[in-house]
Amino acid sequence: MLDVFHQRCLRTILGISWRDHLSNDEVLRRVDLGSLSEIVRQRMLRFAGHILRLPEIRPAYKAMNWLPDNGKHRSGRPTKTWRATFKEDLQDVGLTWMGAKRSASDRPKWRKLVARCSGRNWRN
Repeated sequence: MLDVFHQRCLRTILGISWRDHLSNDEVLRRVDLGSLSEIVRQRMLRFAGHILRLPEIRPAYKAMNWLPDNGKHRSGRPTKTWRATFKEDLQDVGLTWMGAKRSASDRPKWRKLVARCSGRNWRN
């Protein structure tokens, strides 16, 4: 839904009508941008690398590694957490949680990883 809204806004800004029959890829090429979901994914991974490099006593690091107790859950589908989304993105690249912690400690390696998995290098 985020990408749909982004495309609609870009078409409005550029003055492109539905009668012009331009593909979404062509609109993104004209503004030299990637899809908004890929931009969000890249920034989330960069932020995660920052948090993973923090000392273990920092609240942000503790929050990222915190797991809830096995208490009572509400009925229905569990809500999707930031951590679950982050783990899915790591699986797309082929990393585990511990592998991400090791990679994040080496900044150049983490930057290459983020560039590889975000947008498939859409600016090239």
